[in-house]
Amino acid sequence: MIPDDLLPHLVDVEHPGRTPDRYGDQVDDWTISTHAPVQAWMQMNTGAEDTDQRDGQVGEWLMLCNPWTSTGDPLTVHGLARVHWNGAQFEVIGPAGPAYEPSELHHYEIRLRHVEG
Repeated sequence: MIPDDLLPHLVDVEHPGRTPDRYGDQVDDWTISTHAPVQAWMQMNTGAEDTDQRDGQVGEWLMLCNPWTSTGDPLTVHGLARVHWNGAQFEVIGPAGPAYEPSELHHYEIRLRHVEG
């Protein structure tokens, strides 16, 4: 477990709901998404500027957090999730990376992408 004083950022992990489309297939529905508050450490790893016919900036971030929410519930994060922090929206890149100590799950390392422009 990461001590709380090392996780200064309160982030919101959002998962899409699922609803059937007009063909009966289940699709993501962000209007019925669920939110989980999580204490985390947010760190920017790389940044780039996309100048190919647009003025955009792309940043890859690392989020470290304990395997439960701020309310004590187990945390689930997958590639469809979004993370909101400090007015920015991030998309999760792949599954959360579990980090173990010898006896149990210690924390998650979650790769994020933020795009502006």
